[in-house]
Amino acid sequence: MQEILTRLGVDFNVSFALIFIMLIWVRVMAMTAVVPFLFGKPVPRYVAVASSAVLAVFVYPLIVPKVPPPMQQDLMVLVVLFLKEAFYGVLIGFSAAIVFYAYEGVGQMIDNQRGVSIARLLIPQLGEQGSISGLFLFQLGMVIYLALGGHLLFLEGFFRSFEVLPVLAFPTTGPGLFPLMTLFMKITGEVLYIALQMSAPVIIAIFLADIILGLANRVAPQINVWELGFHVKGYVGILLLFLALTMIGEQMNRYSTEYVKHESDVIEMLQGKVPQEYQEEAPPEEGLPKPEEGVPAVKTVE
Repeated sequence: MQEILTRLGVDFNVSFALIFIMLIWVRVMAMTAVVPFLFGKPVPRYVAVASSAVLAVFVYPLIVPKVPPPMQQDLMVLVVLFLKEAFYGVLIGFSAAIVFYAYEGVGQMIDNQRGVSIARLLIPQLGEQGSISGLFLFQLGMVIYLALGGHLLFLEGFFRSFEVLPVLAFPTTGPGLFPLMTLFMKITGEVLYIALQMSAPVIIAIFLADIILGLANRVAPQINVWELGFHVKGYVGILLLFLALTMIGEQMNRYSTEYVKHESDVIEMLQGKVPQEYQEEAPPEEGLPKPEEGVPAVKTVE
């Protein structure tokens, strides 16, 4: 193919173009396999792969160098480049997708306290089963995220990563590695924090209902509190969930905006840089004088 183009006078490096597009394709596919708001599990694999290829072709003319650099012929070098692109795609996608698992965890905790956690429904975007309230809050969080334009901001930041994290460049070890690990420990730990925060009104109301049922059992032992509790906690949980829906929606709005910013932080840390808010201040030095302060004055005692 290259010989035919050369004879026709077309200056186009076919092997370089194919490898370059495939590297872009790997990063896009790794990202789409993680985030639930682009394709999800119900979309057939060939549709997701073809759509990722279209996005890769769209990005190619925007970032391809005018003068193709010499490609490495070593197979291991190419394998490392492909693994690097998959790693970048998974990290960037996971930084924005983890918040939706927190929304699903809110419903899991509510249904567990209501006593209906055994009722399971399929969450299409995740391809797994979840609780009834978990499915509802997961879909609500996704609708709020899309209504805010979070997917557009995410895609804008993702495609900008091809400029600051070049396809043909190897990752550099810098001070941003440890803050990156700290960031992912923080956002994964926030899943439990968000679930507790949003489900707190319902859990507290169900706890108070348990106390009232316990007192009723002491006053009137003939009441079947165990059976009555299923109905009371079920109705109280649903009622408080819809009463707290406004608060839950506001929190989803805030966290969706915050996790879009996490994407830019991850991209900056992958460059080896440390964002300002993640920089640790050095402890104050005490004891010896600093060099910039000059020679200390010498005092003589007569």
